Amino acid sequence: MRVLITGAGMVGCYTAHELLKRGDQVTLFDIAPRDDYIRAIARGDAAVSRGDLSELPQVIEAILNAKPEVVIHTGGLIGGAAEQSPYRGFRVNIDGTINVAEAVRLAGVRRLIFASSLNVNDLSHPQNGPLTEEFPAGGDHVHVYGASKVAGEQILKAYARHYGFELAALRFAGVYGYGHYAGGSGIGRNMLEMVKAVLEHRPAPLRARIAETDEMVYVKDVAQGVALATHARRLPHQVYNIGSGAIVTTDDLVRAFARVVLGAKAERVEAPRPEPPRLQPLDLSRSRAELGYEPRFDLEAGLRDFIEEYKRAEGQ
Repeated sequence: MRVLITGAGMVGCYTAHELLKRGDQVTLFDIAPRDDYIRAIARGDAAVSRGDLSELPQVIEAILNAKPEVVIHTGGLIGGAAEQSPYRGFRVNIDGTINVAEAVRLAGVRRLIFASSLNVNDLSHPQNGPLTEEFPAGGDHVHVYGASKVAGEQILKAYARHYGFELAALRFAGVYGYGHYAGGSGIGRNMLEMVKAVLEHRPAPLRARIAETDEMVYVKDVAQGVALATHARRLPHQVYNIGSGAIVTTDDLVRAFARVVLGAKAERVEAPRPEPPRLQPLDLSRSRAELGYEPRFDLEAGLRDFIEEYKRAEGQ
C-alpha cells in the first residue's frame, strides 16, 4: 500500500517504521525534515518530501507525486508550541488540516487518518467511567491545541461526508517516546528530559505539563493503532480512542522510573497546570473491536523501551 504521512516527527516516523515493516511504500511530508531522526526511527526506505502544510499547492503536489491510497495527517503544532501564538497555532493546525482534506479529495485518496488527541475531552463533565468517543468535547478549559483538534475533527467529518472519502480521527492519549519535538508536546519533551536526567544520575524534573493524573501511551502503541486504522478493511466509525487504558499518577511515574533505572529519583519542579483532572482513561472498546488495537506497553515497559531507543539512536 502507498501511504503519505504529514509530519516527520515522533508519531510520523514511528508510524512509518510500523508501515514499512508491513511492506508499505511510505512518503513523509514535512516542512523541515530531520534526516538523522528519520533514519534512526523509520529505519527503512521511506521517501521524504519537503513542504509546508500551510501552502495548499505544496500539499497537493506532494500527494499527487506520492499517489497514496491513504494519507495520515500528523503534522502540526502541539501543546505549548501552539499556545505561544494562538493565531499561528490555529493557522498551522486548522488551515493545514483543511489543505490536507482538499488535497485528499482533489487527488481521489481513498482514506484519511487524522491524529487527534484526548485534549478534545471536556473534563468538566462527570467522569463516571472510561471516556468513550461520545464524551463531550471542547468546553471552557480548552487550550489552543485542543481547540484545533476539536475543529479539525468537525471539519474533516464535513469534508468526508461531502466528498465521500473514508475518515478515521484517532484520539491519542499523551504520547511519550524518543522524539525531537520540533512541533512541541509538553509531555513528550518533559519525559525525554526525565530520561536524560536519570541516565545521567540526576533527579528527573517533573514540569507543569505532567499532570498529577493523566493517561499516557507509548509511541509504539500509537504507531500500531495508526497502522491498524490504515489497513482496516472498513471503518464503521470516524473516531477512535488510542491509549493505554490506564490512568497514571505522578507517584506511578516516579516509582516506574525507580524500577527501570535503579536508584532513579524524580522531583516536582513546576506546579501542574490548573485545570480539571483526568480521572478516567480513554475507553478502548471501539478500537479493540473494530481495529484490533491492543496496547502492548504499560508504563514500565514503555519506559524501558524508551530508554533503549534513546541509547540506540544516540549511539550510547
